[in-house]
Amino acid sequence: MARIRIEGTQFSSWDDVDQALREIGEIERDLSLIDGDVNDQIDRLKAAAKTQAQPLLDRKTALELAMKEFCEANRAEFAKVKTRQLVFGSVGFRLSTRVLIKRVADTLQALKDLGLHGCIRLKEEIDKEALKTLPAETLAEVGAGLKTDNVFGYEIDRARIAEAA
Repeated sequence: MARIRIEGTQFSSWDDVDQALREIGEIERDLSLIDGDVNDQIDRLKAAAKTQAQPLLDRKTALELAMKEFCEANRAEFAKVKTRQLVFGSVGFRLSTRVLIKRVADTLQALKDLGLHGCIRLKEEIDKEALKTLPAETLAEVGAGLKTDNVFGYEIDRARIAEAA
């Protein structure tokens, strides 16, 4: 590989090289001071943004809780439909199924003993998605079970909100 010649100042002595090293060190120090100043400014901006955003986040959380409570109080209206479409979005309930494991080691061993290797991930953890497909008797035999919750959720119709604004 050929050497690359740097154009510009040519050094005539080791002292010139030493002075260049000193200057590079000063430049790096100045750059780190600039970086530190930028990081301080970023930290101040983030703190200011967090302070400014907190009331909005608190209001959003309060609105979400109030929506959930209202929908739960009027749950009978969701008996035939899972979702209620409103002008600015929709609210509804969805079934959510989770696999509950009493003791992971015992369930893993029971799955191995029953030859249900498809329910075990390669890194020796239980595949809860595969367990969801097993019959209740098999789940009980391996020390697991299913729990079904009706989970609240909502969706914003951003286009309608923009039209209304």
